[in-house]
Amino acid sequence: MTFQTRLLLFAVLFALIRPLFASPIDDPQIRDFLSRELAEGSYVKPLGPLARRAAAGHDPRHLRPDDYLPSEYKRYDPFTKRDSIAPPDIGQEANFNGNDPEPERNGLGASFLANSNHEIDEQNLDNVAGPTSDQGSVVNLKWSMSLSKTRLLKGGCVREQTITDLPPSKDIAAAEIRLAPNAYRELHWHRVAEWGYMLGGHGRIATVDQNGKNYISDIKGPTNGSDPDIYYFPPGVPHSIQALDDGLELLLIFTDGNFDETGTTFMLSDWLARTPLDIVSQNFGVNISMLQNIPQQDPYILPSKVPPPQLGKADGEAVEDPNGQVPMPYVFHLDEQPKQEAPGGGGWIKIQDSATNFPVSRLLASALVYVEPNGMRELHWHLYDEWLYIISGTGRATAFAGSGSSRTFDFQPGDTAVFPISYGHYIKNTSPTEPLIFLELFKAPQFADFSAVQWLALTPPQITSDLLGIPVEVIEGFMKEKPIIIA
Repeated sequence: MTFQTRLLLFAVLFALIRPLFASPIDDPQIRDFLSRELAEGSYVKPLGPLARRAAAGHDPRHLRPDDYLPSEYKRYDPFTKRDSIAPPDIGQEANFNGNDPEPERNGLGASFLANSNHEIDEQNLDNVAGPTSDQGSVVNLKWSMSLSKTRLLKGGCVREQTITDLPPSKDIAAAEIRLAPNAYRELHWHRVAEWGYMLGGHGRIATVDQNGKNYISDIKGPTNGSDPDIYYFPPGVPHSIQALDDGLELLLIFTDGNFDETGTTFMLSDWLARTPLDIVSQNFGVNISMLQNIPQQDPYILPSKVPPPQLGKADGEAVEDPNGQVPMPYVFHLDEQPKQEAPGGGGWIKIQDSATNFPVSRLLASALVYVEPNGMRELHWHLYDEWLYIISGTGRATAFAGSGSSRTFDFQPGDTAVFPISYGHYIKNTSPTEPLIFLELFKAPQFADFSAVQWLALTPPQITSDLLGIPVEVIEGFMKEKPIIIA
């Protein structure tokens, strides 16, 4: 075969396969159409696996701005027509200049030929093109509540994260529950502890302890920048929750990852429906005819027939108890707790546990953490599994599992995660403008952590210098108290 014949065959073959790799945006008609639609204010976006949303004027809100990284960390790739990380690669988050993320980093990997869910890719850049420091095999430690099935009920809805969603979270399960105005979470109890954080709205809790002492209290969500209330019910303590005003939304935490297991939650209506009516009648001393309306399937959430007293009027519903009231309050007002400012700046933390300020919460310790833009929760580890919930902002964390294994994760509001016991980690605020606010929770009586910086600062500096090659005078400048948050 002559050279000319080979050249002709190559040209024919190239003409045949070129459409497979061409972007739809390269088509002149499509370019003209999009330009016209955008000029008229249309929301039309290009479709197809290789279409670039940036070409249609879409600004991905979870990608960092172009100018976030110093210019020496970026280069323009004329083949892919997007920025990519170039040496020195210091583990920074990949930046695709507003284009769809691709599994490429400094000559490693290759771009997608088939389709991908680019919206999920944008929220999980470190799954697509993570830092080379990620090594070994670390299981998934993240779950988004948006991936949970939502159960719709008369008067509200609920969605959960249990061990079936996030298998490493053995100690803690969670639920987000929404109650419409005046609706109840029905009377029930658990074999595990329940901890609640007010995400929004207002409500009222009522309970009776094992000594017959009752307790009723309003719970308030965040208002005008103030921090909300939290509450805690010990295992076995029966309770109810009712929404006030415009309703409420709660984050519920339970001290068992396998929360859906039979024998964990007990509904009053379900119990009575599963008990012979003559026994129920005898127990309560009422005629059987009074029991005909007991639900045969527990409602979980139900509307109120009569609106309750307004916020601040909980005492108007309180039943006079000859045994008195519960001695330790089940509600903790976060807005009344002083902020523990980070010594070096960068944010603050509020810690709640039974050893210091919330004595009833013996099985759960918690912390509300505020990290300023570009700041980070320092490198640290814990004595217990840490369960994480993102309230606001975006973050990034690397979990070090030991034995040369680590994996980096990206977080958005509503994401949950778990860092198993002793896993080293940090949580970085990836936004240059917005704060990162999140909860840390532990199945433990007291909050405890170990600071990497403090450890090295209080260790003979020559030991650290010999190991890490860091000059002694640099190590001697490390903070001797926990930074908590790094600015």
